[in-house]
Amino acid sequence: MDKGALMYAALHTPDFHVQAVAHRQPELRKQPMVLLDGEPPQEIVFATNKQARALGIQTAMSRLQAESFTAAAVMHRILECEDTALAILHTIACFFSPRIEAIATHPGTYVLDIQGMSSLFGDAAQLANKLRQRIMAAGFLANIAVSENFHAAVCLARGRTGVSIVPPENEAKALGPLLLQVLDLEPEQTDMFSSWGIRTCAEVAALSETDLIARIGQSGKRLHALARGEWPHLMIPVETSFESELVESVELDHPVEMLEPLLFLLARMIDQLLTRVLSHSRAIASLQVILKLERDVDGKFHTHQRIIRPALPLQDARTLLKLLQLDLEAHPPKAAIVALELHAQSAKPHRAQHGLFLPQAPEPGRLEVLLARLRKLLGDERVGSPELLDQHRPDAFRMARFSPPAPKLKEQQPAFLPAALRVCRPPQAIGVALNGVSPTQVFWNRQQYNVTERAGPWRLSGQWWSESNWSREEWDVRLTGDKTGQTCRIARDPRSNCWYMQGTYD
Repeated sequence: MDKGALMYAALHTPDFHVQAVAHRQPELRKQPMVLLDGEPPQEIVFATNKQARALGIQTAMSRLQAESFTAAAVMHRILECEDTALAILHTIACFFSPRIEAIATHPGTYVLDIQGMSSLFGDAAQLANKLRQRIMAAGFLANIAVSENFHAAVCLARGRTGVSIVPPENEAKALGPLLLQVLDLEPEQTDMFSSWGIRTCAEVAALSETDLIARIGQSGKRLHALARGEWPHLMIPVETSFESELVESVELDHPVEMLEPLLFLLARMIDQLLTRVLSHSRAIASLQVILKLERDVDGKFHTHQRIIRPALPLQDARTLLKLLQLDLEAHPPKAAIVALELHAQSAKPHRAQHGLFLPQAPEPGRLEVLLARLRKLLGDERVGSPELLDQHRPDAFRMARFSPPAPKLKEQQPAFLPAALRVCRPPQAIGVALNGVSPTQVFWNRQQYNVTERAGPWRLSGQWWSESNWSREEWDVRLTGDKTGQTCRIARDPRSNCWYMQGTYD
């Protein structure tokens, strides 16, 4: 493959609409399949596969005509399957080239600019074979053609089976045996060439360009150049957001109430999303599952949505599936499920350089599963990292989502380490003997302590305007007993005139 010459690889998926449905139902791939389109009772045959055409089924037939062939599977066109198939094919094509153009008139057909790709995938034949193998591994049949001419590559991919490599300046010879159907003729042009006895591209190329233009106008010049593989083209690459492609959806044939059948579908959807994410060397930062529920008594559809956000982006499908399972078990839908949709958000994978002498941190995936199990048992508000609230209450906090900080190789120790208060939750009731307003003795855990030093009181109060108002008087005291001594913080509640042990200093 010449690095300086333009080279195009055309990817064509024959019978794309049928293959898109068969991708969801693999058991139908070897059967005659017929897809219907339109509103009842005026449905017509929209697409067929090779086996159905062998039986005599043709497009534009009515539904009754198609159903008369008992050996064929007749079903309606499924747009969601086509969208999913297009996303898979586009993702695979992006893996082989950053410049891709979709052929709008033929869904499932893409043209890749493979100039300069030889250093990654080898010559043109090697790249084409690797591309076809990748598509077949995804569950689709495809034809690949490589040529220096854009339209010649598309026509060869549509007219030949397998992989076709056209040497430079041999496009006319390669296109010669192909039928005129690959040129996308208008119906009147098809009838005209048929009346002339012309059926192949070689026969069109042999005509005089001047005479052809005189007969059918400027379109004759285009058809003559297409048949010779010389029609120029300005490539317009597809520019789509990568994040917009991270969507998978499935509609169920029957409502499902149990979670276990859904896990099989979710596992396959996560695998497909993760394949696209890994092709861009990224990881999944969040998953949003949208469950469409069965109609209620009023005939309305409702949805059940859940989002999981791991503390660190993950690249493990089993861990992501387990997190979804635990979340849905903790927050089950209220009705049977008729469809599900999965959205993913990607991020750069977490990479950290650990020191040789630092303790080994737990594996992120296993830690996420552990936290999900705890949330399922205890509730979302009781698992996470404590976060102080912007209030005057000293011990006011809430549980925030666990987000580990980046590891630090070396931390500078402060010159002075403050004393740490080990808070008692809930505060423990104690007895206090007073001398005036100052505590002199403390009765705690069935022991008597003398107060040798004290500091306070510090009067605190807040939220006086609501029912959750609070107030207390705090003292820092040094307690000495028969054999032990410690420094503590005690507090008095003025409303109940009760004393509590707030905590002990380390």
